[in-house]
Amino acid sequence: MNKEFIEFLAGNGAVKFGDFTLKSGRKSPYFISTGVLCDGKTSYELGKFFAQKIKEVYGEGVDAVYGPAYKGIPLAVSASIALNKEFEINKGWIFDRKEAKAHGDKGEFVGTKLDPGSKVIIVDDVFTTGGTKVEAIKKIEESLECKVVGIIIAVDRQERGAGKNSIEEFTEQTGVKVHSVTNITDVFEYLKENAVKGKIYVESEVYDAFLKYREEYGA
Repeated sequence: MNKEFIEFLAGNGAVKFGDFTLKSGRKSPYFISTGVLCDGKTSYELGKFFAQKIKEVYGEGVDAVYGPAYKGIPLAVSASIALNKEFEINKGWIFDRKEAKAHGDKGEFVGTKLDPGSKVIIVDDVFTTGGTKVEAIKKIEESLECKVVGIIIAVDRQERGAGKNSIEEFTEQTGVKVHSVTNITDVFEYLKENAVKGKIYVESEVYDAFLKYREEYGA
């Protein structure tokens, strides 16, 4: 259990509790968004957690960190910076444009220039059903002729896809493994028992709503 990361997310409002409609259409009692971590301190701290996981899983065996537009962009940049500062691993960052630029530095990508066959990892905040990740892999491998070797996410929501764990389904479909800094069960179990900065985030009502959601959608 990555207690430090869970406290970081909760204490800075990156995990919220309430009633949320996800992109998948599912009604969720919680929501994860790293987009609220938008100053120098929290961006760098978030980047460190991603950099630690990247180093743990891949070492120096990647060429670039890719962040899908838009929320993935600061993740890729902060992770790349933290890799260099914390571990002296200097890797480029890259992100996509929603629409290809027709003037100046034309193209649909911004960032480091990659040779065909370069190894890329994708960073993002969560994994629910994996639809956006499939799109990102297709864009990288077809447009850049690079290889996506893995995905690092902040929180694994541990949900079912068509029948089983959505991450397992995704890996079977794409051949790309997904690694998370933490998972949602650890988040709830830790916050149910521990206060962060003097505040209890998961009261019994919130925890019960989580259990109900897990019963319906959990892997």
